[in-house]
Amino acid sequence: MTSDAAWPGPSDDLLAELEGAYKDIHAHPELSMQEHRTAGIAATWLRQQGYEVTEGVGGTGVVGLLRNGDGPTVLLRADMDALPIQESTDLPYASSASGTDRFGQTTAIAHSCGHDMHVAWLMGAARVLAESRGAWHGTVMAVFQPGEETAQGARAMIADGMVKRFPKPDVTLGQHVMPLSAGQIGLRVPRQSSH
Repeated sequence: MTSDAAWPGPSDDLLAELEGAYKDIHAHPELSMQEHRTAGIAATWLRQQGYEVTEGVGGTGVVGLLRNGDGPTVLLRADMDALPIQESTDLPYASSASGTDRFGQTTAIAHSCGHDMHVAWLMGAARVLAESRGAWHGTVMAVFQPGEETAQGARAMIADGMVKRFPKPDVTLGQHVMPLSAGQIGLRVPRQSSH
């Protein structure tokens, strides 16, 4: 997917934009399968970067395609949903949101699992890839997935034809924030299926 062209890093302006998006999403969390606002932010961002965008995949899922000639299709995935939990961080952008969960119960809502960060960094990767088309070839598929916490979202996207409506990825990359020391990255390569 790469070429000999220089690969740019994120600009300070982009990092500031992403920090703002992260804080906004953190302050406005949405429960599983209710991620309408977050999905709208993701879809608008992708369109601004030149992606072909499909909204409402599996309910609130968003798929963005950026085609850049022949080459592999790389799926980048971020989950969007928050947890039914009260935030107690005292951050200036802490969540005070509440809502109704899938069982009809009123609950506080907070991004306590990092999905706000996941959305922000997929937004960043989407822009960097769009701005550096000379450095790679292929197709980027940016997937903002709903309902990870309840295991509903991936199933809903597949039931909505995700694997038939969009290119088959040659590789799928997901990520999750972890309690590692600053600057460390953990990696796990899944075992190959024998089927």
